[in-house]
Amino acid sequence: MSESVSKLRLVFADDELPAREKLTHQLSLMDNIDVVGIATNGKEAISLINELKPDVALLDIQMPEINGLELVDILNHQPLIIYTTAYDQFAVQAFEHASIDYLLKPFPIARLKKALAKAQEQILQQMAVVRANDEPSKIQYGLGENKLNKLISKSGERIFLLSPSDIKFIKSEQGNSLAHDGVTLHHLSDTLDQLEHNLSAQNFVRIHRSYLVNIDHIKEIQRWFNGKLMVIMNDGEKSELSTSRAGADKLKQLLKI
Repeated sequence: MSESVSKLRLVFADDELPAREKLTHQLSLMDNIDVVGIATNGKEAISLINELKPDVALLDIQMPEINGLELVDILNHQPLIIYTTAYDQFAVQAFEHASIDYLLKPFPIARLKKALAKAQEQILQQMAVVRANDEPSKIQYGLGENKLNKLISKSGERIFLLSPSDIKFIKSEQGNSLAHDGVTLHHLSDTLDQLEHNLSAQNFVRIHRSYLVNIDHIKEIQRWFNGKLMVIMNDGEKSELSTSRAGADKLKQLLKI
């Protein structure tokens, strides 16, 4: 997105022509949207997203060969995801795949605008975090670049300061970031993208769009299907977290396995 964040660069994918035509019309009425690519299936969507690197991808869930849920784990470039579908039973899966919103067809333009406004706000927050981390004042207080010494979790009137080293993993669930310390799930205000950036110096690695893990708390790694890995944490529940294929490659390279 440009520094002025005046326009969101967007790619959308839908295998049905009437749906593409309707969405094209709706988006054409929005001055803050720049449609840079339109895909008719999952394979086209992967190619366009990796090549054009949009801010947001609007993905139909049910598409031939590679559906909207599957293709997200294959992407090299990771935009913000908004899913569209005519079937509400996919809602839970959509949020498990760390989408920022879920649109049930047929959706009015007002609902579409609300979802895209959410995306724009999230990008603005990410840009603010990046700018804050670049401020010289951070170094004066012992906070090196990409170094986050405490995580903030708020619950009512209480504010908890969490040490990153105590956190086993952080997951994104229904648009919320939840840090697991082995006993309790702590709600964090930052997105998983922001946390990935800020915790890169604290041995955290993004293994999936929905999971950021502390490698110091990995107990075991098992080979999984389709080139993925199953990561087992050292918490009391022995939490099992599946990687994406890209996450598996990243983890294998990092651990030299």
